[in-house]
Amino acid sequence: MDMEKLKVYYGWSKINAVRKKRSLSVMFENDLSCRRERGQRVLSATQDTVFVRYQDEEEMTDAKAQNRIFTGYDLFLDEKPFNGSLELLLESNSEADKNHVSKNMRERITEALRKAFMLANPDYREPGGQLSLKFGE
Repeated sequence: MDMEKLKVYYGWSKINAVRKKRSLSVMFENDLSCRRERGQRVLSATQDTVFVRYQDEEEMTDAKAQNRIFTGYDLFLDEKPFNGSLELLLESNSEADKNHVSKNMRERITEALRKAFMLANPDYREPGGQLSLKFGE
């Protein structure tokens, strides 16, 4: 494929009249036109971006079928299954990326997201109690 690679933007959603809940926001470019001023305004109104990577071939193929300049996904921190657990949320995001992103890159994404969240939420603590059981590890 000769075209320039599309990007994926990871960040924390901006709380506003439309988005009222804390969430991890992942925005996939579907078209290079999103890098123009209007697209960048949409992105900056949606999230505080903390990490950017390039899409792999499979992700770029998916983008061609879309009719919007971005496809966005949110993982809501304070809702099930995360119930306020930053670590569970970051683990879930890393798991979702495992077929497209190397382990090293996933660790870098997780660390950037954790660092940005903790800077913005210095009083945050993981919820108490056991949230899940992991067998066979």
